[in-house]
Amino acid sequence: MSRTTLSRGVSFAVLTRATNERDHHEDLGCSIQGPASRRVRRAHEPLKKLIRELGPSAAAKEAKALIRWLEATPAYDALCDGKKRRLGRRVLKDSVLYPDVRKTPPRILHGRRGTLAFDLPVKGAQWPLVHELISTLCRGATAAELRAFRVEPATAELLELLREAKWLERATEPDTSHDGVFVGHNTTLLRGKRGAVLVDPYFRPSDDIDLPGFQPMQARDLGKVDAVVITHSHGDHFHLGSLLQLPREVRVFVPAVERESLFSTDCAARLRQLGFEHVEALKPGDARMVEDVRVRALPFFGEQPTDQRGVHGVFNVGSTWLVETPKVRAAFFADTGHDVRGDMKQVCAKERADVLFCGVRGFKLKPIFLGFTTLDAFLVDVPRDLLDVPQQLMADPVTAVDYAKRLGAKSLVPCADGGAPWYWREGMGPKYPGFPGAPVEGASPYESNEDADPFPEQVVAQAKGMRVDLLRPGSHFEVTKRGLVGSSAPPFVWPF
Repeated sequence: MSRTTLSRGVSFAVLTRATNERDHHEDLGCSIQGPASRRVRRAHEPLKKLIRELGPSAAAKEAKALIRWLEATPAYDALCDGKKRRLGRRVLKDSVLYPDVRKTPPRILHGRRGTLAFDLPVKGAQWPLVHELISTLCRGATAAELRAFRVEPATAELLELLREAKWLERATEPDTSHDGVFVGHNTTLLRGKRGAVLVDPYFRPSDDIDLPGFQPMQARDLGKVDAVVITHSHGDHFHLGSLLQLPREVRVFVPAVERESLFSTDCAARLRQLGFEHVEALKPGDARMVEDVRVRALPFFGEQPTDQRGVHGVFNVGSTWLVETPKVRAAFFADTGHDVRGDMKQVCAKERADVLFCGVRGFKLKPIFLGFTTLDAFLVDVPRDLLDVPQQLMADPVTAVDYAKRLGAKSLVPCADGGAPWYWREGMGPKYPGFPGAPVEGASPYESNEDADPFPEQVVAQAKGMRVDLLRPGSHFEVTKRGLVGSSAPPFVWPF
């Protein structure tokens, strides 16, 4: 039976408004680049302009004075709670730290392929049906299913937009014969005999400049997914446009967020707005069975504004995960390290895993330069005395190897650091020479930046007896007694 699916070049975003091009990069659900941080990011613009004029060395020397100047500007002053100060910084209003979620509901479905795009207004009650259409297309929609969607106005309009743009094509059967799939960045699927669990779905579109035999994987390539686990609410880990490609009935396990804040999205609430039917916020220690696969939430330390006490006591709330199939116990430590609340070494001391999937970015920088990263909003929480003190926000290659050994792991998989053109075009991970695609403005100018975007091969150099499995985006893998064995299959051929 012929089925219809979406082209690999199509991507979706969920927006709260679409009045200009900047709005198209404010994905709802992304705590640091979404609408919640809009006012803070705009207030930081004068500082970024001044730093560019001064240069990095002079800016670091004058960090304290620059921040005092910034805090006196009208835009920043409007964010502050009177003249209150804490740890040398002005204190922000509660309304800035904890934006009213009612003011930013999902209102727009943004679809894009290359330079062609559309903005489809979607009312609250229409999201479940729009979600149903997108996920049905991703698994392959029959002609009868498409006829049914044409009856409803919201989905009829979306279908017509996709048809007119020629973004639909014939579906192919996914390969589900392997123990797992490394889609790329931190997106990984693990299969048991009956259940399949997907970590941090983040599906990127292909581009006309991508090689024909090397294309990004999409939801359509994974087959049945029974559950999803989310590590934290940054846009490359909690991406609503990607999650819409999965069925509404899939189980989704997210970090428990007491109150949506400038640094943490209430993932459960946002998913329910889009029609997801089985969402659970799990606390560290909570476990669930997904057929024959067990998932358990573990603590998340790291990727905070600093590794010491912050100005406002607001955290990037997340979960690390232990996913156990009948063949392997895999730990997922994306973007973690240590902070004032604890260290992932403490977690390793209490747990055991066969394989560790671990981020290796390190992300070492002086906080005064946070505005030039996706972590722009973090700057508001940095104490005055730490503005020019280098911080390491996440594990680097050396730290990742240490975690793996402490867990008793047989192998380590470096991840959460790009690894393909469709990631580095968006400023994530090192850029391999010889492959086309310019990164977004503000991305690292280096092909490999040891302080933020090291090549995964650098983990091998630090392994010191630890097996390192370099899984490339698009790799299927098998679980062996020693670790993971990866292989690529058409059309996902790793070209270098």
